Amino acid sequence: MFLQAAIVALLIASIVFSFSIIVARNKWKRLLSFSLVTGKVIMIIVLYALYTETRFFLDVAIIYALLSYIGDIVLANYMQEWRKPQK
Repeated sequence: MFLQAAIVALLIASIVFSFSIIVARNKWKRLLSFSLVTGKVIMIIVLYALYTETRFFLDVAIIYALLSYIGDIVLANYMQEWRKPQK
């Protein structure tokens, strides 16, 4: 019961932050919202793995976390370089 409620709460939070990605005007706020959504999705995957007692989903969550981290670094680096004036 608790795991189901936590999954639903995280889904609602993910939807709110997904809407924030679309609405935000500042690109850094969009990146932060993207990071929050990926963190929530990772937590949902882990809670689902606990609920179904399946270890495979924990591996999926670890891989998704690594890809999310790399994606955040790449996007932040791209936005930082894009901000510099051309010579």
